Amino acid sequence: MHIIHYNLTTTSKVGGVESFVWELAQQQVRLGHRVTIVGGQGPIQRPNQGLRVLKFPFIDRARLAWGPLRRAYAWRKLAERLSLLPRAWPILKTADLVHIHKPYDLVVAPLLKRHGIPTVYHGHGEDFFRGDVQLMQSAAALLSCSSYNAQTLQQHYGRTASVVYNGVDIEHFRPLAVDPALRQAIAGDAQWLLMHPGRMMPWKGQRDAISALSLLDHTYHLAFLGDGETCQALTDYAKSLGLTERVHFLGTIAHSELPRYLACADLVLGTSYTSETFGMALAEAQACGRPVIASSWRGYDDVVQAGSTGERFIAQDSADLARVISQLCNDSAYREQLARAGRQRVQQLFPWSAVAERVEVVYQNIEHRA
Repeated sequence: MHIIHYNLTTTSKVGGVESFVWELAQQQVRLGHRVTIVGGQGPIQRPNQGLRVLKFPFIDRARLAWGPLRRAYAWRKLAERLSLLPRAWPILKTADLVHIHKPYDLVVAPLLKRHGIPTVYHGHGEDFFRGDVQLMQSAAALLSCSSYNAQTLQQHYGRTASVVYNGVDIEHFRPLAVDPALRQAIAGDAQWLLMHPGRMMPWKGQRDAISALSLLDHTYHLAFLGDGETCQALTDYAKSLGLTERVHFLGTIAHSELPRYLACADLVLGTSYTSETFGMALAEAQACGRPVIASSWRGYDDVVQAGSTGERFIAQDSADLARVISQLCNDSAYREQLARAGRQRVQQLFPWSAVAERVEVVYQNIEHRA
């Protein structure tokens, strides 16, 4: 089967959805499919074997921020995607199946349907726009990255989504011995090092993590792995609380280096209070054998089960987060129990090979209906 993964940002940006496309496409090559990634002209290119990657020019959404589109972010994203389509269309028509990952690409579904080519839409978030419900009617299948996201898609589109969890590279993300020099460079002689991996976005709740740190004594330090639009505001907030020496902004860490950094953490935090649909960063931490704490936001439910594969705190409640952190740091046996169970769950449910097998079942069902 010739599968095309059509997603503009796969080759122009770094992110969770983009990683998903690269990893799934590579697994599908190993299953014997002919796979092409079609994306926008950009600098991203991962090592791959037997995978064709095609890049086409597009109009960046930032260039569309004028006139009536200035405040219409969703429509700018749609226009950005549409700008790629004319050049990509001749390639899309050569596919046996087109797999899309953003709702803005649903415009291809009715077009491809006329040529007898099925479109599979894979939901990774809650990014909707007016008219997408009608376009979804032409999609052959609807997939979702988590049970929470499947419920959201069901409510919006009125059809059932097959849950295909996000994947983790369990060979790359694995338990490592702590590098004492790296830990010293991050947090000096701190007794406890909390880590918070992920983009810095308003809804990610990093401010709550800083507030929780202010309620803990000087033996606790907090390191952020990542960058984003709220970085300066978080830096200023830490300074206002007198926590400059205990909060460490490490910036974006190379994918290849993440396991080494995670190994230095005593606890890994996920503090989102909306929009989070899976919790990839926490799943990667679990694969590295680290105990994790997640907010009560439902998007984390498939990754972190309270008292089993991690602990939970009340979202946006920094006092409750501080309480849970203190509880785990004072119970080493419980931390180790959570870490073991979390890694076992990742190994069972989230390997990329398992993700590809679940997607394969969906593809086969489409073929049988044809």
